[in-house]
Amino acid sequence: MEAIVLAGGFGTRLKGCIDNIPKPLAPIDGKPFLCLLLDYLYANGVHRAVISTGYLAEKVEEAIGNRYRGMTIEYSVEDTPLGTGGGIKKALKMCTDDDVIVCNGDSYFDVNLFEMKKFHEESGCEITLAAKFIENAYRSGLLEFSHGRLRGFTENGIAPSGYINGGVYFMKRTLLESVTENKFSFEKEILANKKYSIGIYESDGYFIDIGIPESYKLAQKEKDKLISSRVRYAIFLDRDGTINKDTVHLFRTEDFEFLPYADKAIAALKEKGYLVIVITNQAGVAKGLYREEDVHILHSHIDNLLIRNHSVIPDGYYYCPHHTEAVVEKYRIECPCRKPNPGLILKAVEDFEKTGIHISLKNSFTIGNRLSDILAGKNAGVEYNILIGNDEKDESGVASQVFGSLYDAVNNIKQVF
Repeated sequence: MEAIVLAGGFGTRLKGCIDNIPKPLAPIDGKPFLCLLLDYLYANGVHRAVISTGYLAEKVEEAIGNRYRGMTIEYSVEDTPLGTGGGIKKALKMCTDDDVIVCNGDSYFDVNLFEMKKFHEESGCEITLAAKFIENAYRSGLLEFSHGRLRGFTENGIAPSGYINGGVYFMKRTLLESVTENKFSFEKEILANKKYSIGIYESDGYFIDIGIPESYKLAQKEKDKLISSRVRYAIFLDRDGTINKDTVHLFRTEDFEFLPYADKAIAALKEKGYLVIVITNQAGVAKGLYREEDVHILHSHIDNLLIRNHSVIPDGYYYCPHHTEAVVEKYRIECPCRKPNPGLILKAVEDFEKTGIHISLKNSFTIGNRLSDILAGKNAGVEYNILIGNDEKDESGVASQVFGSLYDAVNNIKQVF
């Protein structure tokens, strides 16, 4: 999934609470609010985000960079303020999905985006808006809707409670192409325009808008609620011989070469909604052939190639540098992480659990070109373990399936959402 984050506001009402930084970078327990929002999007299956910036745009880019966890990040910069509609219109030109998530950079609404996407697709609406029921709604305009369709808005102060616009949308990527203006309000010109079909998705997820000092202070107090908890499925992917040509103890970036269509397979897995986690034995470290630093450099190189060609990156790299016959003494151990042991997979599950992402091993896959890859998956409790290539034969029948390549295997894996 792709998302646009509107992060170009001035934050005028937060003067005195934050200074010299854009509102989305307002710190919550030392962490920029925008990072918490990106954590939410990532937990909910977003693999690429376009951040729409304006005021102090360079500070946003400096804080976030071009990758965040398992997401690639790009920027749509407004040289002059374009309004919410103009900002969305410009950012949509950078998107490729048929339906794109749009959210405000100064509010957090813990909507289950997997379920909302399904609702949006089944509704056939051009836009789906996430609605939140609140008490004490006198300061807010409320939504009027029936049978899951928006009918209109009420003025502020009309009712003590009701549903508000939560600032999270799914919308058709091409929706604004016919709008001739480049500067306009999304709320006034699009949401209030009855020519558009707008669905309402009700959610009881945690909601907060940090736009005023009182709510910003509340967000700091309720920081533990700003963590989205989701169940995700993962592909635990071997590296050498699976995604790239195995040159034996590969570590030089200039020697790296994707196997045919392996990069496209990784992109397809991300688009299908899986976490892609690379797990690899790196005995060359133990043998003194290269350093752990070289492993990290190579993995960064893989990221850069995938960003350049497909705007995706893997969600993590886990490697074992140990071997019982190591030349370098500190690596000479019997390691529970070395495949066929399950340690790398279990460590990844543990790490993701800490961030609110619960990996369901029952619905996950291990893919590799050697039986040790398959056995690592089975030993960890992974349900589906796929052997690819011709390096080893599955004479004992331990693999769930056998395919000629990673690309072939991925074509037979269903979409998550």
